[in-house]
Order: sequence, then C-alpha cells, then structure tokens
Amino acid sequence: MKKSERIIGNTTGWLGMIFIQSATLPVTYKILIGESTHVPPISMVLMVWIGLVLYLVRAVIQRDIVHITSNTIGFLTQSTLMALIVFK
Repeated sequence: MKKSERIIGNTTGWLGMIFIQSATLPVTYKILIGESTHVPPISMVLMVWIGLVLYLVRAVIQRDIVHITSNTIGFLTQSTLMALIVFK
C-alpha cells in the first residue's frame, strides 16, 4: 500500500469516526442535563451496543487503532444511554 493511500485511508477513517460518534452525543447530553426525557428504545441501544462490542473485538484482533478508538467511544456512549434508559 502506498503512503498516500494509507494517509487517505487513515484520515477518512478518523473523520468517519468523528461523525458517527458525534451523532449520539446530543441525545446523551440532553438527557444528562435534563433537557429531554425522550430516550431511544432499549432494543435499539442494546443491538447497537452488541454490534459495537463485536466490532471492538475484531478491531483489537486486527490491531486497528481507528476502530478500537471509535468502537470504545461508541460502546461507552451506548452504555451511558442504556443506563439512563434502565435507571430512569
């Protein structure tokens, strides 16, 4: 793989991670500060959570730092949402 291809691949990976992880932050933040009481369905959060765990295992096995970072952030965010749904 050429150096330029690696740079493009890594850059797009990091940008994709930022966009994906940013998608759930507003909902989580609004729930945490009490601005919103609307939470996503537990089934959706649970399925995303399981998918992130499986992706995280794959990323660790492949030593892919972009996906390890992304899936860890996503896992923590989804865990927070799940806790808010279960304990509210």
